[in-house]
This record gives sequence, C-alpha cells and structure tokens, in this order.
Amino acid sequence: MCGILGSNFYEPEKLKNASKLIAHRGTDDEGIFHNPVVSLIHRRLSILDLSPAGHQPMFYCKDSGACSEKFYPENIPNTQVGIVYNGEIYNYRELKAELTEKNYRFSSNSDTELILAAYLAWGEECTQKFNGMWAFCLYDSSKNILFLSRDRLGIKPLYFFMDEKRFVFSSELKALLELGLSFEINKDALNHFLIFGYTSTEQSILEKAQKLSPGENMIYHLGEKKITTRYKYWKPIFSEINVSKQEASKKIYSLLEDAVTKRLLSDVDLGAFLSGGIDSSVIVYFMKKHLAHLNTFSVKFDKEEANESQYAAMVAKIFNTSHHEVAFSARDVENLTSKLAYFFDEPFGDESMIPTYLVSKVASNYVKVVLSGTGSDEIFGGYRRYNKFLILAALNRLPNSLKYLISTNYQFINKSDAQKIQLLFRSRNQAELYSKLTSYLARGNKEEYYDLSKYSQIEGFFEQKRMLNNALSFDQNYYLPADLLVKEDRATMAHTIEGRVPFLDYRLVEYANSLPVNLKIHYLTNKYILKESFKHFLPKEIIYRKKQGFGVPLGIYFRDELKNFAYEQIFYFDAFEYYDKKEMLTFWQLHQDKKADYSSYFWRIINFNQWYKQWSAYKK
Repeated sequence: MCGILGSNFYEPEKLKNASKLIAHRGTDDEGIFHNPVVSLIHRRLSILDLSPAGHQPMFYCKDSGACSEKFYPENIPNTQVGIVYNGEIYNYRELKAELTEKNYRFSSNSDTELILAAYLAWGEECTQKFNGMWAFCLYDSSKNILFLSRDRLGIKPLYFFMDEKRFVFSSELKALLELGLSFEINKDALNHFLIFGYTSTEQSILEKAQKLSPGENMIYHLGEKKITTRYKYWKPIFSEINVSKQEASKKIYSLLEDAVTKRLLSDVDLGAFLSGGIDSSVIVYFMKKHLAHLNTFSVKFDKEEANESQYAAMVAKIFNTSHHEVAFSARDVENLTSKLAYFFDEPFGDESMIPTYLVSKVASNYVKVVLSGTGSDEIFGGYRRYNKFLILAALNRLPNSLKYLISTNYQFINKSDAQKIQLLFRSRNQAELYSKLTSYLARGNKEEYYDLSKYSQIEGFFEQKRMLNNALSFDQNYYLPADLLVKEDRATMAHTIEGRVPFLDYRLVEYANSLPVNLKIHYLTNKYILKESFKHFLPKEIIYRKKQGFGVPLGIYFRDELKNFAYEQIFYFDAFEYYDKKEMLTFWQLHQDKKADYSSYFWRIINFNQWYKQWSAYKK
C-alpha cells in the first residue's frame, strides 16, 4: 500500500511539496524519477519484498528483470516500461510462474515487477488477469504513453487533472493542488455531497479534477498531450443461476476462504477490524485457521444504543485473539474534525469515518495490514433499506388514491413517517426511489428542493430484471466505491496501514451476483445465504443479531455534549455561501426539540466547512 504521484513535467519544488502531502501513505521509502517527458513519484509502505528490490518507481526489461534507482540503476536505460503502483496483486505468484515459462525474468519477490512483466506479455488486457486491489500508472517509453488503471471495485483511489499542456495524477486530491489544480468548487459535486454524503465515482469536489472510475483503464499520450483511450474493463453483471442452497453455501465458503487466505500474503504482521457482526466475524474465523496469533480491533461507544463491543469481545474470546477496544466519545468528534478534513481529501458525510479513523490509529501500533468485512452487505443484500425498497417499489405501483390512504393513515403511522412515505411515493422510477432511500431526501418534505434529475447517470445502474439486483447494482457501482471504500482507504492510510477487503475478491462478487435473489433476502431475512453458509461455525447471537455498524450517536451528541460545537460550526461559518442559515435554523430547532433527527445533515455541513477552511488557502 502506497501513495503515487506523477506528471508530464518536472518542477522539483512543486513535486517535492506534493509528495509531502501524501507522505502518510508510505513512510518506509520515497522514490523519484524524471526524464524530459514524465515525472514519477512513489511513497512506499513496505508489505511484500521489504528489500531495495521492491523500490519504486520500478522499471523492467524482459531479459534482466526489475531495476530502480536503488536496485541495478545502470539497467534503467535498457528498459521499456516503468511504474508507480499502489495496492496488492494477490495472485502474483501464479502469474509469475506463468510468465517465467514464457521466458520473462524476475529479479525481485515484488508484485510490482509482475505488473510490468504482465503488461509486456498481455498489454492492457493484463488487468483482466489480476486478482487484487490497485491504482497504478505505467510509463511505456516505446509508445510514449502513460497507462493508468484502477481495480475492479475501486478499492484504491486515483485522481487526475489535465489541460492543454499539463497532465497530473495522484492517489489523493490534495497533491494535485500543489501541481496546478485550481481551488474551484464543483457545484454539482457539492450538491451531490449534500444529498448523498459523498461525491460521485467520477467527479471530485474541485472543478477540474476527475477520478478514474472503478474497473477503468486509461491511456494518456505524452506527445499528443491528450487522453486517447478510456474504457471499462469490468463491471458488476447480474444473473440467476440454477443452484441449491447447499451448493451455494459450499461455494461461498470455499471462495471466501480462498479470498481470505490470499489476503494473508504479507511480509509484515496482520490484524482484523472486528465489529462482532457476521461479516467481520467470518473474516476472523478464517484468519485464525491460518494464523497462530491475531490482533483484532473494535470500537466501544459511550452511548449504549450505539455500542456493540460486547459482541466483538465474544468473537475475540471464541477465536482467542489479542483484542483491543477503542473507547469513543463525543470529544473525539470535536477533536478529530479538522484532522479528518485533511486526510479525507474531499468533504465526506459518513460519520462512521470518525471511529474508523480511531480504530485504524490503534491498529497501527500493532500491525501494518488489517482485514475487514467491508463489501458483504453490498453483494449479499445486508441492508434493511433493501427490504424497504422492495416493499415501497411494490406499493408505488398501486393507484394514487390507495397510496394516499396508506401514507395518511395516522392510526398506524406517525405524521413524520407519513411525510417521508409521501415523498418516496412521488418517485418516478426505481432509481429515484432508491436514491431517496440512500440519501438525505428521505428525511421529510423540506428537503425536496434537491433535484435528482441532475444525476441521471444513476438510472444506468437500474437495468436489471430483479428489483433487489438493481439496488445491489447501485451500491456496488456507486455507494461502495464512493463512500465505504473511500472511508477505509483514507482512515487506514492516515496511519500508514493497509486495509484489505476479502468480500470484494472479484470471484466472490461475480458468484454472489449470479445467485437467485431469494438466497440473498429470504422472507425478509437479509444475507440469508451467508448466514446459512456459516451457521455451524459462529454463535447464533452473532449470525442472527440485528445489523448495527459504526453508527455514531450524533443525534444525541448534537443535542447534548456537542450542541455548542455544532452550532458554531454551522452558523458561524461565512467563508463560502452554499446553504440558507435561516432555513438551517429551522432544522436546528426541530432537532433540538426531538421532532426530527437532522444530525447526518448537520455533519455534512460541518465536514464541508472544515474541509473548506483546510484547503481554501490554495484559492487564487
């Protein structure tokens, strides 16, 4: 796991400053290469092949193997390709054996060298052969191009910007500000953030900066100074194979065990984030089959309604792990807000970023690699909102008169919930309905001023025959890479540790996406087939308990311990005008009177304001 950076020009001071901004991503080593057409910078977190042979930027020749400024530098002029790379290729040994039979020479034990050899052997199609997580820029001097690629699910980030003369890329947006990116707010991205709590998979919060999308390859021609090729090499595809519950359970067990085993490949110590839910517990179960000693890490909230640490402790005891609990309180929110704005690069509205950051900090004292259960909900149907979506989508097909009766029957539903249902019933299609369920729009009528029609690209994720698969398609293509994987990458990298996500092994994702929907949600039981697969290996209290997650009790905090803090952050901010404070005051009072919970919306405002104060110094 590392930080990468590069450009089609060489300005030493600016590149040095940009490199410092991503130094937390790799503190073990720094490498810089430049020639008349390209500059490449790498910040290394050493995980595989800790020797100088793994140094980047790395260059490669089929006959002599890898080289770099620290490893056979005299060979660099004889090479055709070089790379800066962030990630891990878990099947690199199998591919290395295949390429060795084709007379490709290897001089290191690094997966970085494998990528270079694979590119020479198979061209751009090499990414189809990789099982892992990655963001890389490969320099092909013979073709005078940069080949940029991002892994299938978007686990690792890659930003870039360009104009008529310049092209710059980096693992993090902040580095681009040092290299010519102007601090100009993208208003569409800001609105998207306020609605969904994150920016999209393509746009960034700054006007001219873009993201390479998950599963995307791109070619930039250094001579022509333009992007000549950009395409998706992979995307989630859904089908329904004919398979029994027993067959599916056996296959899931096998795929997940292999996914975890592959992610134990490391020359440094490993640990696991453990919430006590089924996802992280399954990961710990498999890790302990292969590791004699395992550190696990969980968060203990100060509010009982948000705390699930007792379940994590239960699993840790069963599998005999060295367990570490991280205490969390309202003060952590106040103390970490400005730090989070620095490390997260863009405004980020998922409040679970705070405990994720804290647990990563503690984990960094013990390990360099952590595995988590991220991604299970999005492939097996774990969220309760999937159930709501299926029910509401069915009800939405009723005549308007019946829908009105349902949403105004206050004998069975309170007025606030009725308003939300009325808003959801006015959805034009499944895409709009599900977008409302996953956004702040579902809170009440007052938020209807946001226009979802601007985000018509979302409708492209709702082309499946089954409604559940449409929701899963949205989450896998959009929510997962734009929210959850951003959170995990930034929080772990802030403390220079690597996060790995076995549930997002593409083979497991493809298999899960081929299963009948009734194996995912079965009579309103979420993640049914996953629970069936592991019911004999984990306690019932873990398998069947209600899903909780890292739910920070901001609703309580903003009425009590953090009331003054939140008020000042929201109402004393004047640097950039983007919300109506008078209207916000109405929301504030409703929240204080416990008539509504606007805490998630307040957190988005607070987070953006802190981010703006952190980075607006680059404004020209």
